Amino acid sequence: MKNLKNKKSVLKVKSGSVDEFFSTVKNVMRSADKGEKIKQRIKTLSFEDPMEMLHFLSITKLTLIRRIRQHPDSITNLARDTHRKVSAVTRDVNELEKVGIVKTYSAVNPGHGRHRIIELTAKQLKLEASI
Repeated sequence: MKNLKNKKSVLKVKSGSVDEFFSTVKNVMRSADKGEKIKQRIKTLSFEDPMEMLHFLSITKLTLIRRIRQHPDSITNLARDTHRKVSAVTRDVNELEKVGIVKTYSAVNPGHGRHRIIELTAKQLKLEASI
């Protein structure tokens, strides 16, 4: 099983305008045009509206993220441990994977073939909202 404990990665989830996004991209591209070394940036997931961010990161998704942080696991086990339906956890995992908060990989399930393991993409999730 893969392990995030040795990684120092951070994923920032924040609210921000489209103008802020393009300003950041423009500054990075100017540095690239000048041949300057591009500083590695923190991976960022931006929501234009803080309410969208809060809606997306619901209490159930945050509970799921905490559980995955404790121990990457299969959807079936995550559903059992969070007292939710497998279909609901599958939907949330797919949404979280689509935006890059979690990733999945296939692992051997002794005596039962293979199953999909869900793990976080970063050790720390940093939430930032401006209203």
